[in-house]
Amino acid sequence: MPSELLSALFKRRSDVDSSGQVWESKPAESSADAGALHLAGLAFDGPSAQEWLKQLEPSPEEDLLADAIAEGLAEREQTAPSHLPLAVKPEEKQRLKQLAAELVAMREVFSKERERLGAEQEEVRAKQANIAKREAELQAQQEEQKKREEARKNYPQPAWLDKVEGCINLAVVGNSGVGKSLLINRLRRLRPQAEGWAAVGVNETTREPTMYPYPNQPNVRLWDLPGAGTAAVPAETYLQDMGLRYFDRVVVVSAGRFTEMEAVLRGELERHSVPYYMVRTKVDQDIANNKEDNFVERQETLKQIRDDLENTHKVETKSLYLVSSRDPEDYDLPRLLADLFPGLKRQMDPDAPAFCPAGTAFQGSYAPSAWTDAWAMPPALSMVLSGLQGKWIDAYGCSYLVQNDCCHVTLRTAHYTVVPLSQDGRAVFWLQRWYVDEEAITRARQSRELRWMPTQPQDQPLIWWFSY
Repeated sequence: MPSELLSALFKRRSDVDSSGQVWESKPAESSADAGALHLAGLAFDGPSAQEWLKQLEPSPEEDLLADAIAEGLAEREQTAPSHLPLAVKPEEKQRLKQLAAELVAMREVFSKERERLGAEQEEVRAKQANIAKREAELQAQQEEQKKREEARKNYPQPAWLDKVEGCINLAVVGNSGVGKSLLINRLRRLRPQAEGWAAVGVNETTREPTMYPYPNQPNVRLWDLPGAGTAAVPAETYLQDMGLRYFDRVVVVSAGRFTEMEAVLRGELERHSVPYYMVRTKVDQDIANNKEDNFVERQETLKQIRDDLENTHKVETKSLYLVSSRDPEDYDLPRLLADLFPGLKRQMDPDAPAFCPAGTAFQGSYAPSAWTDAWAMPPALSMVLSGLQGKWIDAYGCSYLVQNDCCHVTLRTAHYTVVPLSQDGRAVFWLQRWYVDEEAITRARQSRELRWMPTQPQDQPLIWWFSY
């Protein structure tokens, strides 16, 4: 009896092993497999993601940013920031020589006329005062040029930073893994996979300064700089090596607490009057973890992070930004963008001189239809559609790029299609066979896993993972 039972068990084990599949195997497609069904019947003859994005109209946010950048660049071309150690131009040196020669000539004329003037003490004093004023002006310009030359000698302009004048350069500083690349994409208001998108990945390491221009504005550039404190980039000479004094503004990025290196860097930036912004990334992950582990709500978590950075690390409130590059319209990212480009604030300020609603009198005529322009009232996305925006991937090697109410699909074979997403109440549907609702979006924000539930009992759920 025991031997018969043992034989039966071994036979059963053999049957299971022969028909079972493990992770390394390649399961055969099944009629119940959602991976085969959710793309069935679609014609993959569309454009690539980059080409598709080019066909889309600019968003209101992109239009506003483009206008603010153009305004900032125009101001920058007129006046350079005072902290920049600009090179002394040949014409400036020539002007200084000319002033010195004019002063010598004035002294010689005054020396000859002094005896003739004699008792004309008022005229003598006036000429002496004029000469003294010219001497002071000459001395001030000589000192200013000497100061600039010494600054450039002690802090040379890096060879890779090829253009400073008439150009806005923004530095983004931080160690690998803090989310600099995605932050740079968000600050440029780029749509995922659009042309110029900075590669995002957990294994990326910035070893050399990398420049990313703003769309249609090559003279406005974001620079991804390597973090300090390594053998390749020693902390002691970081300010000089990276040429931070030549940047208009510096964004210092961390995904956790700011280290001693960042504190030293902040002190150096303050000493040279370089505007800087301390950015704490990935706060959405902290909020989700703190709620799951300690049942702490969003606002309390943000307060804890802010209090720690302000009290322990002495980061001033005005220069601290808590952001999530995954949610570019949430947290402090809009404020950071507005502080980097003050023109954004002016455009959104109803009291600003340039702000003139439609139908109101402006210099004797009526203003353009600012309130009725196509960009002024964009279609509002539902909470579910808003949560779907961005790039997703699945276990079949497909990627899904959601923009507004359309989804661009890319297969592993580099074939493409675009699928319209439909809404019904609080749910968004994929081909009317799978749907997600607010609860699914809320869970996906925490876990980065999105489950599309089937409308038909024989179908399996679709599972997407958030990429960026």
